[in-house]
Amino acid sequence: MNQDAEQSTLLRRLLRPYWAAIFQAVAFTLVMAAISSMVPLISSFMVDAIFTNGETGLFLPLAFCYVMAPVVQQVLGIYQSSMGVLVSVLFAGDLRCAVYRHLLYLSLRFFQVNSAGKVVNRVMEDTQTLLGVFNTSVTTTVSDGIIALVAICVTLAINWRLGLLTMLVVAVFVANYRFSIWRIVRFTRLMRREDDVLSGGVQNRMSASVAIKTFGTEERENTVFQGHNLASVEYGRTRDLANNSFWMNVSLIASLGQALVYFCGCALVLKGQMTYGQVLAFNLYTMQLIWPCVRFSQLAGRLQEARVALNRLEEYLKVEAEIRDAPHPRRVKRLSGAVEFRNVEFHYVPEVPVLRGISLKVAPGETFAFIGSTGCGKSTMLNLLTRFYDVTGGQILLDGHDIREYRLRDLQRQFGIVLQESHIFSVSVRENIRYGRPAATEEEVVAAAKAAEIHDFIQGLPRGYDTLMGEEGVALSVGQKQRINIARAICADPAIMIMDEATSSLDSDSEAAIQRGMERMLKGRTSFVVAHRLSTIRNASQIVLIDKGKVVEQGTHEELMAMENGRYRDLYTKHIGKGVLDDA
Repeated sequence: MNQDAEQSTLLRRLLRPYWAAIFQAVAFTLVMAAISSMVPLISSFMVDAIFTNGETGLFLPLAFCYVMAPVVQQVLGIYQSSMGVLVSVLFAGDLRCAVYRHLLYLSLRFFQVNSAGKVVNRVMEDTQTLLGVFNTSVTTTVSDGIIALVAICVTLAINWRLGLLTMLVVAVFVANYRFSIWRIVRFTRLMRREDDVLSGGVQNRMSASVAIKTFGTEERENTVFQGHNLASVEYGRTRDLANNSFWMNVSLIASLGQALVYFCGCALVLKGQMTYGQVLAFNLYTMQLIWPCVRFSQLAGRLQEARVALNRLEEYLKVEAEIRDAPHPRRVKRLSGAVEFRNVEFHYVPEVPVLRGISLKVAPGETFAFIGSTGCGKSTMLNLLTRFYDVTGGQILLDGHDIREYRLRDLQRQFGIVLQESHIFSVSVRENIRYGRPAATEEEVVAAAKAAEIHDFIQGLPRGYDTLMGEEGVALSVGQKQRINIARAICADPAIMIMDEATSSLDSDSEAAIQRGMERMLKGRTSFVVAHRLSTIRNASQIVLIDKGKVVEQGTHEELMAMENGRYRDLYTKHIGKGVLDDA
């Protein structure tokens, strides 16, 4: 299926709920077009019958029809316009929702290669572009098309030679469109691409404002931004020049075409081949034919922008989620938490392995701590366990079944995850904590906050648990945000807890307090920890040292310390005074 056919299918699917409204708008458009097409005939009849032949008795009826035609058109136009606006607004909203819903279910890999700014730019700006075009063009284009078709038929009927001349003028409009539009499309796409880069860059740099100020790189970042901004401006300038040139040609063709047809008609009157009324009607029909061409030419650039916007949105809609449910997935409510990595292989990039034959068995309720150098595969193992990615080789079993057999939604509800980078939603503290389990009771929310050692702080906020957080609410420190995240994970009541450097933002006293509370909350739950703090590591049921994607040492703290010349023992002895392990 080619691109135009795919776009047509997408549009039909999104417009399907509004066909009734569209048909009503088109029906009113047909009536309006019929009334508009009658006006030149009335003018012609008045000139030939009344002023030329003296049939004065027809003056008042024809004058009444002439005056009432625009009034009726206006009344019908109000309803037609309201229906068109309704359809276009709802269509744009549905398209935005369809893209957003599709994005929510895409795999993690998509968001690692597409910046948040780029995604937001497409979801919001491109749908707004489509709304602007459809809001003003759909019914106008239909109406103009019908009027132009009637004008063609009538002009050919009045005088086929002069009608063919009018068709020649229309052909020049088409030639000008075909000649100019490829440049408009090309530079619109290039400008939009640079806008994506700009949006992504702004989002990325604003979120890294602390790093920019720490290293004093404001001028360098400004230079990079100006480079992309100048590219966008240049593409926009070239596109606008092409648009202006296109429009100037349209105006010239319209003026010359109308003058040429009018004076040729006058010449035919002098030869006795046309009447004055026919020339007047012909001239009015020519305007009804030429000005729709002018309006369409004005709209052409915006239509191409809409086409580019639709292409860009469709690119996202065509991206398929890498992680999907099996044809008949296994449904579960709560698992016991028995985990087995069975000869697991994985790579992000082909031929560049990250994990090489990892095999581990975790009994329900055990805590496994992963240590190793940056990039050794610790976090990757947790991403595979939660099915953010699928293994390249081997299996991961949960309660004796391959995790790919479970329904994805059921599987991911088994996990409570706290990452090094905390995120707070712009809602109340209560809604932040019970985000993973909206049905959690007030007592469960408070218990989770107490376990995360954040309850006393929340009580001191202006509205307690109802205080708004995030961009428009109370600002939190990094440690406070992380405690909210930990409380959220606890409140979700997961079977398996994952802590990926979760307490790295906290001081030792706060971490010790949180661990005391979490020992009670995590009782009976399997947990996986990636951490550098010795206090977190040494209390784990099993400590797994990973190097270059392989397990090189595994055991309890005591067992690993008993290994002569063991790497863990060496690391622990070397860093015991710091309380934190450096990269292995």
